[in-house]
Amino acid sequence: MATNDNCARQRNLIESQVADFKSLSTTVTSTERQLAALKAEHAEPATIASVQETLSAEEEQLAEIAAAGKAAVEEFQGECVGQTLPPGASEFLLTGPPTPDRSTDGPRNTPAP
Repeated sequence: MATNDNCARQRNLIESQVADFKSLSTTVTSTERQLAALKAEHAEPATIASVQETLSAEEEQLAEIAAAGKAAVEEFQGECVGQTLPPGASEFLLTGPPTPDRSTDGPRNTPAP
């Protein structure tokens, strides 16, 4: 079992990842709305392409945060037996990798922590 200090550090890391995930998820939703509005008003193709590129980058970053969060939660559960997860952290377990026997879910297919 890990020391209480190590568990506290892991808890802080997970709390930060949950906050980052929620914040970026909000940003992704805003970018999706912006893209939909641009398409609806038949904006310039270059403008639409630029927003699509931004959205793709945001979604990729969201998937990275989800994967890192899942790994951190799994490590916490293994090392800090009996301690409860920070609020929202259990949602990372519903995401794709790093567990090798699970398929990869897209970043928008995962519930926000």
